[in-house]
Amino acid sequence: MKTSTLDFENLKTPKWPPTDEELKEDSYITREVKKEPTTERGKRIKKVFLDSRCMLDPEFSILYTKEWKASEGEPLLIRRARAYKYAIENITPVILKDELITMQKTRYMRGAPVYLQYSQKFYPHMIKNATGVDDNIYDVGMGGGRKHKEDDKFIQMGIFSMDKEDIKPLKECCKYWEGKCIEDEANKFLKDTMPEYEDLSNAFKSVLYPPSLVSIMEGRFVPAYDIVVNKGLNSVIKDCTKKIKNTLPTTREVSEKIMFWRATILVCEGVINWADNYSKKALKLAEKEEDAKRKIELLKMAKALKWVPKNPARTFCEGLQAAWIAHIAVALDGPIVGLSPGRWGQLLYPLYKKDIKIKRITREKVVELMELMRIKFSSEEYVSPRSWEALASGNLFQHMVVGGVDKHGKCCDNELEEIILEAGTSMQTTQPTLGIMVNSKTSNKLLIKAAECTKTGAGYPAWFNNEKSIEHLLQNHREEGITIEDARDVAIGGCVELQMEGTCHGICHPGFFNEVKCLEIVLNDGVDPRTGIRLFEPLGEFETFDELKKAWFYVEEKFLRIYMHYWNYVMAVHREINPLIMASVLVKDCVSKGKPLDSNGARYNKSVTLLNSGMVNVANSLSAIKKLVFEDRSYTLTEIKTAMSENFGFERADKIGNFSMLEQKRIYSKYKKLHKNLLDAPKFGNNIDYVDDIFVELWNHFNNTCLSETTYLGLNWLPAALSISAHGPFGRVCGATPDGRLAGVSLTDGILSATPGTDVNGPIALLSSGVKLDSVKMRSVQLNMKIHPNAIKKLEGSYKLIDLVKTYFEQGGYHIQFNIVDSLMLRDAQKHPEKYRDLIVRVAGFSAYWVELGKPIQDEIIARTEYGSTGF
Repeated sequence: MKTSTLDFENLKTPKWPPTDEELKEDSYITREVKKEPTTERGKRIKKVFLDSRCMLDPEFSILYTKEWKASEGEPLLIRRARAYKYAIENITPVILKDELITMQKTRYMRGAPVYLQYSQKFYPHMIKNATGVDDNIYDVGMGGGRKHKEDDKFIQMGIFSMDKEDIKPLKECCKYWEGKCIEDEANKFLKDTMPEYEDLSNAFKSVLYPPSLVSIMEGRFVPAYDIVVNKGLNSVIKDCTKKIKNTLPTTREVSEKIMFWRATILVCEGVINWADNYSKKALKLAEKEEDAKRKIELLKMAKALKWVPKNPARTFCEGLQAAWIAHIAVALDGPIVGLSPGRWGQLLYPLYKKDIKIKRITREKVVELMELMRIKFSSEEYVSPRSWEALASGNLFQHMVVGGVDKHGKCCDNELEEIILEAGTSMQTTQPTLGIMVNSKTSNKLLIKAAECTKTGAGYPAWFNNEKSIEHLLQNHREEGITIEDARDVAIGGCVELQMEGTCHGICHPGFFNEVKCLEIVLNDGVDPRTGIRLFEPLGEFETFDELKKAWFYVEEKFLRIYMHYWNYVMAVHREINPLIMASVLVKDCVSKGKPLDSNGARYNKSVTLLNSGMVNVANSLSAIKKLVFEDRSYTLTEIKTAMSENFGFERADKIGNFSMLEQKRIYSKYKKLHKNLLDAPKFGNNIDYVDDIFVELWNHFNNTCLSETTYLGLNWLPAALSISAHGPFGRVCGATPDGRLAGVSLTDGILSATPGTDVNGPIALLSSGVKLDSVKMRSVQLNMKIHPNAIKKLEGSYKLIDLVKTYFEQGGYHIQFNIVDSLMLRDAQKHPEKYRDLIVRVAGFSAYWVELGKPIQDEIIARTEYGSTGF
């Protein structure tokens, strides 16, 4: 890889732990770019948001359940549509003070609805264990958290509160769905039908897989917002009415199309009526409003909601409101994580351009609106079992993208996209996360805006290689007849996963695969050392490194296949309980085909297989074993396993409650030399082929296994690579590993990230290691980097950052994202969370409030190698 203009020769990684003197006030470097919301309104709303409780709101699901019961006996699609329509028409409209774009999924500033048709067991469990922590693997929000005054009106359930009046009706609905929801029915179906059920059950118990994620099974796609913004839902209703009138039900398949079109009409009517309810609410508030300016705002709001989403948007404000309605209407169709706005800068630019030209709106007003939209996105929460909260740090992964090219391949940067980046700089929130598609045509103006936004330290935008993204889509959707025009309309659905605008099936994946647990099974003759469960037949002794590696391949392949089979069984049940309808309305070709998303209705239907965590640890471990055991003959494999079983002489994390490698203490030095030799063995991230080749080989095996299996839609699974926050809880259930990692410590983050402190050859070497993995066949590849603020100061530093990204992309890199932060500040934030309520950091494919992260993830972020801490 060619050298970047960034000079990394003077980098120095701070020693840990820092002394009290080092943590004195002003001892650390703060972030260079510090901006506030551009209006007083924005400042007020942000403060209210940060002070708000995170509420669980069962209202929608209670209403849904009521109508679901009433419509028993109706065809499934009609029953689904009636329940959705009834619920959305009857949820309480709440217009928050000061807001200009309104509507939300719940009654609260910061709220999460529930979806009992998917999973019901964990809600009573949450209520029963209110304020308590029910396990020590998946703790969440333990890094300082939000503090609220005790209030007899609410119960506190981990990071969520709930109105006590909602407890009884929620429990009653849970009781109704017991044995009827997707999770319960799937468990029965699996137990009665799946040949590998015992292996599946044992893998769950060993945390080779995380616990069930059915409660958030949908997601990671970009709806066709243009259908609502440019056409209006009335056009969809008219289209379906015409199709029904002109279609004779000659076969079962044709009859199902008619049912789907009937269902589509019902859900579209429901969303239109929902907006009308908000219009009436705005009028009532306007009647009582004494402030003349606010009265005018409410009247404009009422007028807009009376027009959209029924009709095409006529103004930028109507377009923004319509797009937002579409977003949350889809979100209420199921527990969709990773539902992403995509390229709103492209979608809304024609309306923006027209309004600016006739002076109907000012640029400053649009900046304020886009700032306020960041609060709207951030206000939408989701609730799930503690396991997923820990795996994902509670994030919804709503991704908005700027940059890229138009359908003709021409640069399409515009002023609205610049405003989106400006709003992300001035109104720093965790949602929506931002991404920039970079290609050879991207303007310097947009790149500089993106660099400035990155320098706020909020962790966005993530940077994506536009050319590689298009190449991936063309290669992997070839059998579906993909067009170059659709491939160029690439966005991100969720963290870092490629999607197309409104034409692609969502990434409905089962969760994560614990690669380090897989290695433990291999090294312990097929047994999980934590539980004692045998997961694989005895493997015997390994005479050569190739024998060890092949054993790894056998074990990984077996359990990868079992998980993919498992998810096909779950999706078979899903189709019979909760076929997606509103979501299907806003994915192109579903209505024209007369098929919902989960029946191959989308234009492109390939989906992504399970994700994974810890592959870098495995590669580093195999590298150490290969060198020390099979080449240098310095130790036997038995000696290394014995040292691992005693945690290399350190206190065990599970005994001292500290899962950070930074603070653990050595009790005895018996294994000091062996441990040092393991740490000194070649590590990924230093441009050393010895270990990088192992890393690539492991991933090729993962990819080939995924590509050889068939999805619930009849197409090959696509491999994807990202870990979100899974490296934290997965590390807790794994003992010490041959790469020198201690028992209980978080696994290595990301996919191409180096294990903290091991990338000793600098960032260019890290990037050089990363590009050795061909990202084109994979839906996502994730690389996290931490850079000290001194390294990219001023305009010169921004250009250096851009040059680093371009250098990586020119060599074939797909994705990179940055934490621009002084680790000393993060350590201070751990000690004094009350001073850092609005501090945001990049975790994985998303950003999160520091005080809302679990301590293991905080420790892991602190430990990441920090480049350029001494300046350049």
